[in-house]
Amino acid sequence: MTGTMKVSVKNILVALSAAFFVLSGAFQTPAAEQPMPALDTEGTCAIQPLHVSVHDPSVILDQDGTCYLFGSHTAIASSKDLIQWEQISSDYGNGRQVPIYGDLDKLLKIPFRWAGRDDGDAAGGYAVWTPDIFWNEQYRWEDGTKGAYMLYLCTSSTWTRSVISFCVAKKLTGPYTFASLIVYSGFTKNGKPDGNSTRSTKWDQDILNLKELKDKDVIDEISDNWFTKDGGWNFRYAPNAIDPNVFFDKDHRRMYLSYGSWSGGIFLLELDPETGLAIYPGVDSTDRESGNFVDRYFGIHLAGGGHAYGEGPYIKYDPESGFYHLFITYGGLASDGGYNMRLFRSRHVSGPYLDAAGRNAADNAYDPDDYGIKLIGNYKFTGQVGVRSAGHNSQLIDSTGNRYLIYHQRFDVKPQLEAHEVRVHQQFLNEDGWPVTAVYEYRGEKPSLYSKSEIVGHYEMVCSGTETSSDMLPTLLLTLNADGSVEGSKTGTWTMSDSGKGYHNLTMKLGNTVYKGLFFRQHTENKDPNAVMTFSAIGDDNTSLWGSRIAPSNRELTLEAAASFIRNTLPKVTSDDLVLPSEVIGCRIRWSSNLENVLNHEGHVCPVQEKTKVTLTAVLSLGGETRTEMIKIRVRPE
Repeated sequence: MTGTMKVSVKNILVALSAAFFVLSGAFQTPAAEQPMPALDTEGTCAIQPLHVSVHDPSVILDQDGTCYLFGSHTAIASSKDLIQWEQISSDYGNGRQVPIYGDLDKLLKIPFRWAGRDDGDAAGGYAVWTPDIFWNEQYRWEDGTKGAYMLYLCTSSTWTRSVISFCVAKKLTGPYTFASLIVYSGFTKNGKPDGNSTRSTKWDQDILNLKELKDKDVIDEISDNWFTKDGGWNFRYAPNAIDPNVFFDKDHRRMYLSYGSWSGGIFLLELDPETGLAIYPGVDSTDRESGNFVDRYFGIHLAGGGHAYGEGPYIKYDPESGFYHLFITYGGLASDGGYNMRLFRSRHVSGPYLDAAGRNAADNAYDPDDYGIKLIGNYKFTGQVGVRSAGHNSQLIDSTGNRYLIYHQRFDVKPQLEAHEVRVHQQFLNEDGWPVTAVYEYRGEKPSLYSKSEIVGHYEMVCSGTETSSDMLPTLLLTLNADGSVEGSKTGTWTMSDSGKGYHNLTMKLGNTVYKGLFFRQHTENKDPNAVMTFSAIGDDNTSLWGSRIAPSNRELTLEAAASFIRNTLPKVTSDDLVLPSEVIGCRIRWSSNLENVLNHEGHVCPVQEKTKVTLTAVLSLGGETRTEMIKIRVRPE
C-alpha cells in the first residue's frame, strides 16, 4: 500500500461500513476521567455489547461520565459504560447538518481552501479525518474565561496535501467555532497541482501560513529539505499533516501535538496551552533529550520517514508506569492491508521512544516491522468471527488507573467487506511496566487471583508476530501443565505470581523469548454466557501472545479446535512424510487415506511421477463424541 490509499479508502470504502454493522447540555468543565463500572468478574455477564462504526476513534470522557468517540468522516458515538454504544453521527451524511459539527462548509471554510473539499481525492465531497477531541482547562477565551473543548482535525485532498487545524467550544456537544490552522503539508516551490487536482501548491500563497511565519521571523527562512530538486514536495522527509493527537506532558504544563502519516513519518510540535497555537521551533536543530532531528516548522521527528508505513500516532502519559506511551499503526487500513498497532515508550516526551527489544522508533524508516511491539494481528478463535486490520487507536486511563485501548477493526468474512466497528479492550501493566491488552472486548469484567487449577489446561493461542501482513495468523494450541511446563505447538515453561494489583502476573518462556503478562477470566465474543480463562503477554522480541482456554466440559469446541488445528497445520503440498498426530488436546485421532499407495494413514509418502491429489480423513473422538475432518493434500514428485 502507498500513502495514496490512505485517501481513497478513507474517502470511499469506509463509507460502506454503516450499512453492515451500525446498530444503532450544559457541560462547562469535564470531570476527571472517572472509573468505568465493574459489572461481573466470575459468572455470566447479562450485558451484551452494542457496537458502532467510528473510524480512527478518539476518546473523551465528559463530566457526567458519558464517553464520546470522535472519528474520521465526522462519525461520532457515545456510551455510559464503554459496552453499549449509541451512534450519534455516521460517515458525513448531510454535510450541512452534521451533529455537533454543524455546517462543514462554514465551520471548515478556511482549511478547505487548501484541502479536503471537492478537490483531488475528495472530489464531489469531503475528506475530514481523524479528529482528536481534547479538554484544555488552560485555554483562554477573548473575554478572559478559561477552559475549552478543542477539536483538532485534518482535511486532505491527496496523499501529501493536507492541513491540521482546530475548532473550540465551551460544551463538548458544541457549538464549535473555527479557531486556527496549525501545520500544512504538500506545498511546493514549482506550484504544480498534485493528483487530479487543478489547485496551485505554491508555498507562498496567502492560504498557507508559511510566508507570514517567514516574514515575521517565526521560522528561519524556507527549508530546502521540504522540496525536491525540481521544486516539488519532498514527501520522504516531510510529514503528511494528518492524524493529530493532542496531550499534556506529565506535569500538565506543556501541551503537544503528535501527527503524521507515512511520508516523512511522525512529528511532535509544541502548542501554546492558552491559545492552542503551534510553537514552531523556528530553526533546525537536534533535540537534546532524544537526539532526534528538529525541523523548524514541523517539529521534532519521532518515527518513520522515507515513505515507510506508520500513521495514527497517539501519545499518552501513564502515571503508574512513569512512561509516555507512543502508539503507531502500521500497514494499510483496508481488510487486506494488514493494519496493526505498535507500541513504544519513553521517559521524556520527545523520546527516544523504544520498544520491548530496545529499538528506537526514530530508526524505523526502512524496516518498520522490526520496530515496535505488535499488539494485535489478523486472528480467529474457534467458533468466533475472524478479525482483520485492527488499528488507529486512542486510550482512556480513568481516575483509578483503569486502562482501555479503543480502536476500530474489520472482519474476516466472505464476501470480504470493508465494514468496521469500534472495539474496547482493557489493558494492564505487566511486570516490566508495559500495558498488556486483554484478549476479549470489555464487558465489565475485572481480573482476579485464580487458583492453579483454574488456569492449567488447553488453550488456543495466537502470536502476533512482527510482520505486517494481510494473512490470518495461525491459531496454535498450547497446554499449560500444573508442573509449570508448556506443551503443544510451542514448548517451554510458565509461572504465575501475585502482582499486588488484584491479578496474577504471568511469565512464560517459549524458546528464547520471555513473555510477561497476566491471567484474566473474560467472556468471549460469540455470546457464550460463560467466561473463559485467558492470558495476554508481551514478549521481549516485540510479539504479543493471546491465549483463550478451551473448557474441558465443552467437547464440541474442543473437537472443533483440534480439527481446526490439524487442518491449518498440515501442508497443502508435500513430497515428504507427514507427522499425523494421534492425539490433539485430549482428542484421539484415527487417520485413513483414499490413496494408501501414495500417502498412507501413517503419513508415509511414496514416490510419484506427477502431482497426485490425496484425501486424508481424520476421525476425532472425545468422551463419546466424534468429528470427521477431510483434508486434501497434493503429493508432488521429489
